[in-house]
Amino acid sequence: MTRVLVAAGVVASVLAVPSPAGALDSVLCESVGDDVVTTSDPSLPLDRLGIPDAQALVGGIARSGAGVNVAVLDSGVSRQGGGVPVVGGTAISRGGEIQDPHGTAVAALIAGAPRPDSAGGPVGVAPAAGILDVRVYDTTDEASLDGEPPSSAALAAGLRWVAAHASADGIRIANVSMSVAPSGELASAVAAVRAAGVVVVAETGNRGATGPMEAHPSAVPGEDVAKDVYPAGYDGVVGVNATGGGAPEGTDPLVNVAASSATDVAAPTYGSVVLAVNGSTCTLQDISSGWAAAEVSGVLALLWSRYPKDTADEVVARLVNTASGTTDDPTKLTGAGVVQPLEALTRPLVPGADGRVSDTRSARDENPRARAPEPEVDTLASLRHTALWTAILGGAALVLALMLRPVLARRRD
Repeated sequence: MTRVLVAAGVVASVLAVPSPAGALDSVLCESVGDDVVTTSDPSLPLDRLGIPDAQALVGGIARSGAGVNVAVLDSGVSRQGGGVPVVGGTAISRGGEIQDPHGTAVAALIAGAPRPDSAGGPVGVAPAAGILDVRVYDTTDEASLDGEPPSSAALAAGLRWVAAHASADGIRIANVSMSVAPSGELASAVAAVRAAGVVVVAETGNRGATGPMEAHPSAVPGEDVAKDVYPAGYDGVVGVNATGGGAPEGTDPLVNVAASSATDVAAPTYGSVVLAVNGSTCTLQDISSGWAAAEVSGVLALLWSRYPKDTADEVVARLVNTASGTTDDPTKLTGAGVVQPLEALTRPLVPGADGRVSDTRSARDENPRARAPEPEVDTLASLRHTALWTAILGGAALVLALMLRPVLARRRD
């Protein structure tokens, strides 16, 4: 979506990992330290989205995202533990030891290896997909001397790398779980990625961080942050917001995310299970459009593994036109609605090469119940109708005459 340009700035969803490990049955990500621990909590968003059934539909774990590589433009992806299938990448930023676990968590949501069912089940939406680690920042601390903070310039450079390597490296999706202010080079880089046939998926913005969202610390009537938050604001980018699904009763998502006309779809994120830098699995208790974008990238990987001949616009059409809302009346919080992976995988859509959908029937309409045949048009109905009323009126006149006859006879007498 095209929006008004503003001054440069940046924000990324932050996952802090500073303190000792917690209990094995419920490990929050902020409690993960040096020890490798595993949470047995189920991933609530994946359960709500029906991801286990969606994975089974495409052929199981081994086929879920197979043949699809996803570029994660973020803070770097850890290889420790082997839980994230990193198949390549580059460092636009300074690189070196990973300082911020955000990128690792994003990659895990997309393609993290599953745990046994008895130990919690799925971590990533599309575990057979490959991850291209495109490191575009090191830390969100702009005062840090040990790494580079996010910037529009670095993100643009990362996207240009994706465009240049899309064909050789099989990149089908570029995930951007961060927000920056617009720039000419960023717009050009997004256009280059899309021209290479890659879907760009981006968050629509989170509150409480530096950068573009500093101007939107809390919700206000009529809010629309689309003009400030990029790359979600560019045409053709899939903008993703987060819902409060699964969060404790009374939780207000607008404390964490914002209304944006750049929102195309949404996904729940509270209770996501991800991987920490040391390979631990842990649970996030955040409502974050960055985590939601990662989940949607995973769903797109599932779709492309089932429909490998689809173009970028076609696979996005499957995603958006099967969401829980409507494309005719999108909202600034959920766009066309919450993504529905099973519907997207099974509904008989017929998207054209430009992404337009000519058939959006639900799968249940493929075998409609038998209906009685429509009655044939009765061309004599009007004539019979006239004859009927003529007979009724004639009969009424006859009855009236018979009733009046004795009266008239008495008068003559």
